[in-house]
Amino acid sequence: MISLLPKYPEAHAIIMGRTTGKHQAFADSLHTRIKTSGLSDRLHMLPEKDWSKMASWYAALDIYVAPQRWEGFGLTPLEAMSCGVPVVGTRVGAFEELVTDGKTGFLIAPDDTESMAAATDRLLSDMALRQRMSVAARRKVLENHDIVGEAHAITEVYRELLTKAS
Repeated sequence: MISLLPKYPEAHAIIMGRTTGKHQAFADSLHTRIKTSGLSDRLHMLPEKDWSKMASWYAALDIYVAPQRWEGFGLTPLEAMSCGVPVVGTRVGAFEELVTDGKTGFLIAPDDTESMAAATDRLLSDMALRQRMSVAARRKVLENHDIVGEAHAITEVYRELLTKAS
C-alpha cells in the first residue's frame, strides 16, 4: 500500500489486528515506513477490534487484502466476501477454496508482494471489475457458505462419525 497509495490520492488503507510481542519490532518499523512515506493520514494502523463490530469494518472496504504467509484455516476472506468485498489473498489455508481466483478476487503466492500489489492495483484502477467481483463474492457466500447450511453440514459429519463409531 505504501507503493500504491501515491497513485490513488483518494484512497485510504487500513492495517488492523493485534501485534504480538515477537512482531512488535516489525510493527514499529512499519509505522516508521508509513510516516517516512508521508502516508500517515491515509495508511492507518488500527488495533484489533471486537469481533461483533467486524462486519461494519468489512462493509466499509472496497477491497480486502489477506497477505498471510501461512494460515491454519482462515475465515477473514469469507467474512469480507459476505459483506460484498472482493479479496486479494494468498494461497494458504482454506483461501483457495473460499476465493475464486479471477471471479471473487485474486489469489497469489505467499510472500509475492509484487503480485499482491499488482492485483490490488488492478482492483483499485477498475471500478467495474471491483463491482463485478463484489457481487460475485457476496453471491458465492450466500450460495455456498450460508450459516444454516454450514450448521447442517457439520451436523451430518458428526452423525456419520457417530454411526461409524457404533
